[in-house]
Amino acid sequence: MISNLQEKYEQLSPSQKEIFAGYGLRQVKHFVEISLPMIEQELPADCLVQGINAEGKMQAIHPQTQQSYLWISDQQWQARPNASSKIDVKEDFIAVWEIFNLQAYELIDLSHIHRDFLETQQV
Repeated sequence: MISNLQEKYEQLSPSQKEIFAGYGLRQVKHFVEISLPMIEQELPADCLVQGINAEGKMQAIHPQTQQSYLWISDQQWQARPNASSKIDVKEDFIAVWEIFNLQAYELIDLSHIHRDFLETQQV
């Protein structure tokens, strides 16, 4: 389906390879094309989306005040006293999306590519 998969995989940084393996291309596409535009519209003033934290929640931060926020299930940002330091950063998701040219594929077509590819790498 995706041409030059090995070549594209080798372009990834270690943290981007973790995103590839942990989330898969379908989730990366969903995050970049669907979730990110929606949640960025709802950001509190002057905040930036950092990425997805270890709890699996999208996290944002106000750079000047260091106030952190989590995107919660009822579709809003909620202030959080302490930011999670373990974050899969937004920029790495976007890099994976760009390297694999995911805008050219339908979500359903991306379901098992990462799993099948990683299984062949463990030979």
